[in-house]
Amino acid sequence: MRVLHLVFLGGVLLALAARAETYYVAPHGDDSQAGTSNAPFRTLMRGAMAAGPGDTVMVRNGRYGHESAVTGGDSADFAASPVVLRRSGTPDAWITFQAEHKGKAVLDCEMVCDSYINLLNASYIVIQGFVITRGYREGIHSNDAAHHITLRGNRFEYIANRDASTGLGLDGMYTNPNCHDFVIDGNIFHDIGRTNASQLDHALYLRGANFAIVNNIFYNIQHGWAIQAAQGLSNVLIANNTFAFPGANKGSHIMLWRIQTDITIRNNIFYSPGSPAADNYAITRWTSLVSNCSIDHNVVYGTVDVLSSSYGCSMSENLQGSDPQFVRASSPPYNFRLKSTSPAIHAGAPIPGLSVDFDGSLRPQDSANDAGAHQYSQAHLRSPRVLPAWLGFLGAQSLAFMNFLDDLGKPLRDLIRALRDLLLCFLAQLGLDVTDFGAWCDADG
Repeated sequence: MRVLHLVFLGGVLLALAARAETYYVAPHGDDSQAGTSNAPFRTLMRGAMAAGPGDTVMVRNGRYGHESAVTGGDSADFAASPVVLRRSGTPDAWITFQAEHKGKAVLDCEMVCDSYINLLNASYIVIQGFVITRGYREGIHSNDAAHHITLRGNRFEYIANRDASTGLGLDGMYTNPNCHDFVIDGNIFHDIGRTNASQLDHALYLRGANFAIVNNIFYNIQHGWAIQAAQGLSNVLIANNTFAFPGANKGSHIMLWRIQTDITIRNNIFYSPGSPAADNYAITRWTSLVSNCSIDHNVVYGTVDVLSSSYGCSMSENLQGSDPQFVRASSPPYNFRLKSTSPAIHAGAPIPGLSVDFDGSLRPQDSANDAGAHQYSQAHLRSPRVLPAWLGFLGAQSLAFMNFLDDLGKPLRDLIRALRDLLLCFLAQLGLDVTDFGAWCDADG
């Protein structure tokens, strides 16, 4: 296959070098202001309207709601999104939308807007460091002709967690056949899809061309697959990702559906995609015709085989049946980094242009690449101290807590959230891990 477009790293560096202006957004800003550090905008959409090629929209800690975007329901032929990208960067001057502190700017549809961001026909865009949550249908919508898009370091969670009978998939992100040149790097996708098992929902439903899906973590995909490689998808690299746990009714992590060309699946960890293992594969197929396909150097645990049928794919150097030995995979907060005895260490193959891992650490650390999203490092071995179970109701990942807040008036809701964050940040100072609880502490903790 032709060399995949891992020049994306250079493209992002060009984007960073070409920045012209930085606009700021804050929950207590005002869209009539200038968008400076001292006079920020209030909405991400206002920042998107101001930004031009080379600019950065810096989004401060806080929760950003659905604004006036309200779903028309599953049968509607439009996507209601608070942010619609109508402006593009250029090849040497990308537009960057970035959380000021990773994971502290929360784009929350509140199960009211269909998706938080509609890419429309935008190009040369970086979206980085956000939590994207509770979309009624999706996290990010891309049903037009967006291209040259980078999603880096975001967390997609609790998308479409509701009962629904629609035959349309409810996904973390869908791309249509006109989309091309996407980089999906270092993101977390978890708890995507409806709560009933009527249809299939996926973290990523991909059509189009030229995709690099690297360094991501996928887990708890409710009723479908982490990646649905759909009809016509071409020139795809799926590398150094970590896939964990079964969905509610599907025993694989990747689906190859109908026709794909030029696809490489390399250096991934597939961990327990279904039960019993004898009935499940890491990768499955349906009416599938694949050409120029390579599946190699993956670590697969808890399956009967790597691929349900190898027709059209070359298979080599896959390690099957060995527990990858994550630091913590038994219960939240999960830590998918590798123990020192993990068979995934040095199990990977080189990938030109991919020089860092999920954490931004150098890849490789020594003589060879590891499999999975995390390159092994001694610095990450310690399991975090876990919050007591009775504090779980405080979590941003507690849907009951978020739904309770949504029923309150805005002043009281904001007060309770502020008090919650003060408590969680205090616990973080004591050394407890509050990452999965969405506390918006300052960068220095």
